[in-house]
Amino acid sequence: MTQRPVFFIIATVLVVTLLILVVGLYSMTSNISSRTSEYAKAITALQDSLATLQTTVRILKDQAPGLGEYMTTFQLHMGKLWFAGQAANWGLADYELGELAETMDAAEALHAIKNNVNTASVIQSVRETQIPLVQQALREKNQHKFSSAYNQTLETCNSCHRSVGFGFIHITKPLSPPVSNQAWSMSN
Repeated sequence: MTQRPVFFIIATVLVVTLLILVVGLYSMTSNISSRTSEYAKAITALQDSLATLQTTVRILKDQAPGLGEYMTTFQLHMGKLWFAGQAANWGLADYELGELAETMDAAEALHAIKNNVNTASVIQSVRETQIPLVQQALREKNQHKFSSAYNQTLETCNSCHRSVGFGFIHITKPLSPPVSNQAWSMSN
């Protein structure tokens, strides 16, 4: 008879343990199910955000200026740079060189390929070789060096145009100011 109470105690402990395990398992399953639902909602929200972001990027790319627009801006700043340098307005010339550098940054970021030529690497080369010569001439306030560096820069631009098959684009020193509403000389 002593075996019966021991058996009953063991059976009771096993049943209680089994109930605790079942309740715990149910609780974990419910928790997992709840979290899975939360994760699914979060994933759906992320997918929706990604789709919106991709649409926005596509729209912005369509609206962004292309290489041609940046080249036209280069041309404007080069013209203004020329007239500022010729008038010995070194502050304005330096400012226009800075504007040219900003435009070069933007054009370089396009990584446009024209007839198998990476325009970013060409622009980078101009920034590392020609632009420092212009900067040096401006620092020295030396019109002769400025004219020489300016001409070399134009030739480099035209060499690039030829290498990418656009030799019909030939940039020269401007003959008249690119804008009529700006004073070039500091005495004005």
